[in-house]
Amino acid sequence: MQSTCREDSMDTYRFSRTFLEESRCVSGPGRWVVRAWVSVLAISVLFCQVSGFRRRISDRSHVPLTPVILNTTTPNYTYIAGETAILYCAVENLGTKTVTWRRAMPSVILTVGLFTYFGDSRFQTHNVIHKDQWNLHIRNVSLEDEGRYECQVSTKARDIRRSFYLTVKEQTSTIHISGKTYVEKNQRLVLLCNASSDSYPPDDLDWFMNGHKIVSNEREGITITKSVTYRNKTIRSELAIAHARMHHAGTYICRTSDKLVTNIKVNVLNAGKDNVKRGTIISDKSQFVKGKKGHTDGNISNRLRGSWTLLFGIILCVGS
Repeated sequence: MQSTCREDSMDTYRFSRTFLEESRCVSGPGRWVVRAWVSVLAISVLFCQVSGFRRRISDRSHVPLTPVILNTTTPNYTYIAGETAILYCAVENLGTKTVTWRRAMPSVILTVGLFTYFGDSRFQTHNVIHKDQWNLHIRNVSLEDEGRYECQVSTKARDIRRSFYLTVKEQTSTIHISGKTYVEKNQRLVLLCNASSDSYPPDDLDWFMNGHKIVSNEREGITITKSVTYRNKTIRSELAIAHARMHHAGTYICRTSDKLVTNIKVNVLNAGKDNVKRGTIISDKSQFVKGKKGHTDGNISNRLRGSWTLLFGIILCVGS
């Protein structure tokens, strides 16, 4: 009988009220002992939970809640005019406080939290949550935006602040055009135009000839190709004319999207005529030969004129 009860208890062992009431293997006083142990265990667990909760509350009261502006970012920034300037401000333990960006001189409130207070949509605050940053973005920054700025936490004392200085440099762009200024008729004409900038390459390059815009034309044999190199901040355009004709002679202009202009004059030479570039050796020789010939002819005519005069004088003397 005991072995049977022991086997049944091992198979259905669990601390439940049903087992304690229906089990035939535990005597009356034994059930009360089990219930007492279960009650003590439950009270102990409850006590531990309450104690831990109180301990967490007491520990939290010791955490400093005063906002702090960290010195993890540089206070000086330099940007090129036209770029988006970003001033970084990291704030720890902000809590329910807000971050205000203002310009020091003159004193103007720019943003409050994520709201742009100043009437210029170029100024915006971006919150980077995982870095506790409240950064001021200034789109299309200009030379007038240069100056001192302040990142400030809204408190009664207004003593939680950090100063930043923004330097804006004027953007410098360059443009250059290259290619042959003389080309024979029906020969290939190629012109190259390069434009670069301090901050970013120009958006586009356009070609003009005698005031008219040039576009790619397969029938005319005109091809325009463009490429951009962001590392060198340069845009490059190539104008190619497969067979240059006489009407292709003229002034070619290369212009960037920001109105930077350069030009080159191209002459188309007709192979069937005696076209010689000025300043060449052949041209100089021809001018020299021509001048020498003219000088010789002048000497001969002068000599003949002197001979006739002498002969006429002799005749007059004899006749007299």
